[in-house]
Amino acid sequence: MASCSRQIALGSALLVVFGLLEFEMFSVEMFSVETIHHHNIGNVANANSSIACNDTVGTDGIHYESEYSTYKDTPLDENHVPEGFVLWNEEALKICEMSKGGPEGRRITCETDPTCRKCVNPSDLAQVDSVYAAFENETMKSERRSLFRNWFPEQKTILLIGTDSRFFHFAVNFECAAKARQMNITDMLLIIATDVDAYNMASKRGMKVLHPSSYSITTPGFLGTMVAVTAAAAELTSFGYNVCIMDADIVWLKNPLWMFEHPKLWLLDLQFQLAPRWDAQGVANTGFILAKATAKTQMFLKTLLKVSYLYFYAGDDQVVWNTLLRHWTMSQLHWQTLPRKLKKKEGVSGRFMDLHTKNGRDGSAKWIDEDTVILHAVHHLKAHKFNATGNWFVEGKGQQCAKCDVGLRARCSAL
Repeated sequence: MASCSRQIALGSALLVVFGLLEFEMFSVEMFSVETIHHHNIGNVANANSSIACNDTVGTDGIHYESEYSTYKDTPLDENHVPEGFVLWNEEALKICEMSKGGPEGRRITCETDPTCRKCVNPSDLAQVDSVYAAFENETMKSERRSLFRNWFPEQKTILLIGTDSRFFHFAVNFECAAKARQMNITDMLLIIATDVDAYNMASKRGMKVLHPSSYSITTPGFLGTMVAVTAAAAELTSFGYNVCIMDADIVWLKNPLWMFEHPKLWLLDLQFQLAPRWDAQGVANTGFILAKATAKTQMFLKTLLKVSYLYFYAGDDQVVWNTLLRHWTMSQLHWQTLPRKLKKKEGVSGRFMDLHTKNGRDGSAKWIDEDTVILHAVHHLKAHKFNATGNWFVEGKGQQCAKCDVGLRARCSAL
């Protein structure tokens, strides 16, 4: 029995060592586009089946062979849901109570209610409850599914941007900048309009756009938009689409979507731009998210939608995302942050950066180079930051934003 225990321990140690080696290889080469076969956990388990001994019962009473046999053929693919990883409701999550174990800065708290519902403005609760009812309504769901299948019949990935009319020109800038760099993203782009003006402007441009009524949106603005985006992302992943969730104030210098298919990233459910902070608002930046259409991603997003009334209470969606990511119920979710700045090595490159300049006007972001993948214009003076770094491709504001820059109109078709 002792030899069997040592054999099991040795086998476990070898798996851990190989896992660490693989992780080190992954961390060094994660941005290499070399062709590598997918990891097959099932084959690894079968190859190491000798770890299971002939002894059926250990000194602690555990049936090692039978227990191992139970798990060795467990499919670790996008459809696998670990036991206990379910759609949680607010009462079971007790998200405000559980947040006490996390970072204190910007922590969500409500002394009178562990779910925080009693601390949230009733009108905000009503808005989110309305969106969730529309999300669950079978007739409305069927109508949205029909639109998605018609708009995206062959696409595996959808680019999702939510916006109201105030920020619509940034969505236009994203599309035009991508086209100017020879990235054809129009067939993948979905706009969630949270007011009628944004819907009309997007429709006039020929964009694929959902009307605010599609998710019963009655409150435009950033936080209402983020609730709608959460609902759409949850639904799109449940329909089998990978979703790149973006704030409107982003431009691509390179196409990042290959990261959905990279063989060394196949087990990841979610990837986030990095928020380099250690309060409740970090470390995931929700301005850029790669959400893979796994069963666990769907469960996470649906649970997030249930508590999205906290966006209004916290005054920010990112605090709520990070709080739920840290929650023990989501501990089997596989996610990572993307490198804010990665030292270039042979075969390795990638920067997913916040666009900071000295004052938004001086063009001092000299760190932008051939390795930069996306730029996210955080905080204020967004258009100035894009313009100062050569990343502003529209002219005018508001209703005038539908015009592409004169020098690029030939490349930006159907504008």
